[in-house]
Amino acid sequence: MQIIDQFRGDPSDTDPLVTPLVRSIFFCLIYNIHCRLSVHLEDSTMVNIRLITPHTNDRSSRLKDLREFADLGLNVSMVHLDSGPASIESEFDDALAAPYVVGRVIEAESEGIDAVIIDCIGDTALDAAREVVSIPVLGPGEISLHMAAMMGHKFSFLAVLDSIRPMIEKRAKIYGVLDKMVSVRAINLPVLSLTDNHDDLLRRLTEASIKAIAEDHADVLILGCASFVTVGDELGQNLRDAGYPVPVISPVKAAIWTAFSLVQMGISHSPLAYPGPSDKGIKGYKLPSSSKLTPVK
Repeated sequence: MQIIDQFRGDPSDTDPLVTPLVRSIFFCLIYNIHCRLSVHLEDSTMVNIRLITPHTNDRSSRLKDLREFADLGLNVSMVHLDSGPASIESEFDDALAAPYVVGRVIEAESEGIDAVIIDCIGDTALDAAREVVSIPVLGPGEISLHMAAMMGHKFSFLAVLDSIRPMIEKRAKIYGVLDKMVSVRAINLPVLSLTDNHDDLLRRLTEASIKAIAEDHADVLILGCASFVTVGDELGQNLRDAGYPVPVISPVKAAIWTAFSLVQMGISHSPLAYPGPSDKGIKGYKLPSSSKLTPVK
């Protein structure tokens, strides 16, 4: 009910845009959604969401940072690749991982998974995966970039390395939000080193965030790596303590919430936008068969 309380407002508020009628409408809508969701979660079966890490490192230990979703009726599982790069830090890494990510997505659908999330801010093989399955396939990069564009006038992207700046700018342009991204602030730590020193990671992210807000005039921040999920809450608190109460978007958590919503609404990507590949056969890749893909063995 905390969300509902936020919409009751201050009776002394004289903002002409926040009239009693507007407050009442918002209160009724939020209360209705709250009641429907509570009843639905009690009666519905578990929603199964699969995180696919697009490299060969096992990141399943991060599931402990996503325990909050279990109480909401979500079962979040995670798999990584048997073949491919050790991390995604370039377009080359992205290309190497793509066919194996597609294979994992096909496996997820065959196992009865309700929605899939590519566990990387670069959205590895996102469009290709959507072409071969019917379940929702989501990219944390796409979701967080659009969410940041909605939640403020300008946003900054907190990246691991400055070398991935071209990748991020390219994706922001493709997703139509480049004009709202004021900066890509790198903390200059490679992906494979992010779990070595939690305090150092948090310090670097805090410093980069304050510079993005104070110097670049960003009013929303994106945690630009899936592995940053472990420090998102602490970073937000550090910024509030420093006098910068800006939204900090965790792409993985944003993607899970979006996946849950799409499953509940019965919505997936459009087959007109993502038609299946033509049946011409595939050689050299051991991909599982799907309803839209029949590889040559």
